[in-house]
Amino acid sequence: MNSQKKRKYVIFYYGEALNKKNKLQNSSNNTYFGKWPEWIELYFYSCSRNPIIDFIFYTDCPLPEQRYKNTIFHQCSYKEYCQIVSNRLNIDYHCRQPYKLTDLKPFIGAIHEPELRNYDFWGMGDIDLIYGDLGMIVNEKNMNHYDVLTTHNYHIAGHCCFFRNTEYYRNLCFKIKDWKQKVTNEKPLSIDEIDFSYQVMPWLKVIGRIYKYICRPFGIHYFTVLDTLHPKFHPQIAAIEYWTSPQPKPNEIWTYNRKQNTIINPQGQQLPYIHFLFFKKTQWLETDLYWRKGFYQINKPIKSYQKIEISIWGIK
Repeated sequence: MNSQKKRKYVIFYYGEALNKKNKLQNSSNNTYFGKWPEWIELYFYSCSRNPIIDFIFYTDCPLPEQRYKNTIFHQCSYKEYCQIVSNRLNIDYHCRQPYKLTDLKPFIGAIHEPELRNYDFWGMGDIDLIYGDLGMIVNEKNMNHYDVLTTHNYHIAGHCCFFRNTEYYRNLCFKIKDWKQKVTNEKPLSIDEIDFSYQVMPWLKVIGRIYKYICRPFGIHYFTVLDTLHPKFHPQIAAIEYWTSPQPKPNEIWTYNRKQNTIINPQGQQLPYIHFLFFKKTQWLETDLYWRKGFYQINKPIKSYQKIEISIWGIK
């Protein structure tokens, strides 16, 4: 490894369009493009507690009042960023929905190659989460042994995944079948977690067949099969299920201990982060239990709290 190179990670983010109800903007109307979610100050603070990682944002959101050394902002309009994508990928990219940017996550290494020169790994992430100690994932041991670090075992975790900064992983996205048509299609296609997963973990479908025809008849859980076979089929990938995207029950509480920089789940286990996917109203889960108006009850500086509780009833 080049001794001049920083042993650091970088996660790129795209500012997602949010309307006044904090739902993803699904039209070409960018009037509310740039509205951060209520928990954004807590989110940025949790980034700051993981200094081995630089968090880079391309957005037209207003810059936060409190900025940290490892939160880096490039302000540009959605139209301007689309032009960057068009130039770097040699395509005509002008999708109307900013949320469609999530399908570009596998292409981050190619789009932002000039910015990656001083990093060992590049990553993809979301802002609907709070980080605890990411050292559980990103550490010298894992960096020396693996090329890919992901927090799901059944596909790439689009909200938190790291790739070794090599030409192979920067260009692996171009092996996705019909990638130009897929990234310019107006409909979000989950390219990061579906198409790209099969490129990163090429034996995933084979493992699925082994489970279906050999293991499932004996009642063996799919995740057990994945945990057993991943090291054999994909030894360069750390695909570990951390259960960071839970479906919360009414009596469950996740605790963020600010001083210890930890997130503890209701079972007392430490998590690298907590993903809010099923705490919010989402198309992926039909339920009446989700965050309502006033759910975010943090009204003092983050550093004035020792612990913060996260549940289906809110953040307080």
